[in-house]
Amino acid sequence: MIKTPLTKILFLDIETVGIEKDYDTCVEKRPEIAKQFDKYMDWFLKRFPEDKDRTKNEVFSTRTALVPEFAKIVCISVAFVMDNGTIKKQTFSGDDEKQVLKEAQSTLNKCGKLDFYLCGHNLKNFDIPMMAKRMIINNLLPPSILPSYDTKPWEIKAIDTKEVWQYGAYTSIGSLDLMCTSLEVPSPKEGDVTGDKVHDCYWNKNMLLEISAYCERDVLVLIDVIKKLKELE
Repeated sequence: MIKTPLTKILFLDIETVGIEKDYDTCVEKRPEIAKQFDKYMDWFLKRFPEDKDRTKNEVFSTRTALVPEFAKIVCISVAFVMDNGTIKKQTFSGDDEKQVLKEAQSTLNKCGKLDFYLCGHNLKNFDIPMMAKRMIINNLLPPSILPSYDTKPWEIKAIDTKEVWQYGAYTSIGSLDLMCTSLEVPSPKEGDVTGDKVHDCYWNKNMLLEISAYCERDVLVLIDVIKKLKELE
């Protein structure tokens, strides 16, 4: 089912937060970004109709982490499996987004030269465009391992486990947690941090170490998922 050799896959996950703690802080520190948020507030409410009764601060704090122009990457975790089965992992995290991206850029460039495939959950629709856009915004060149706007679909060297599990049915539930449960793979969703709490944990609770550990668990479970799928071959 997954034909790419396990040792040629770079497993990846990222964690993002809103670019500022809340809308009011954004108005103070990044007024131009706040103006753009005002402009696209209706877009956020159309995409997330359940937010219609929330305040602007609440919408900003819960949704901006999903949109590259309003987000900030605070953690990137990668891992690969060596020929002897040993897992090598590396995590880049911090408050300085440009430094996090720069450190990850170096590793991604090396893996791209070694012809690695990227693997992640919702990789194509979230992690790849998020990393590429945030790198460009931070005046960094996206590494060649990330597909660009003109990469043809059959040229993309990426395994998106959400795409694999949906099997063409784009209306199906695509959570990694549900996929793990279905495949009887231990889920990474443990501890105090979950995806919907990352913004709050970062800005209000100073939990960057816990966020990094959560990100690493996601990467390691991706390895288990791919191993499980490769058992079908």
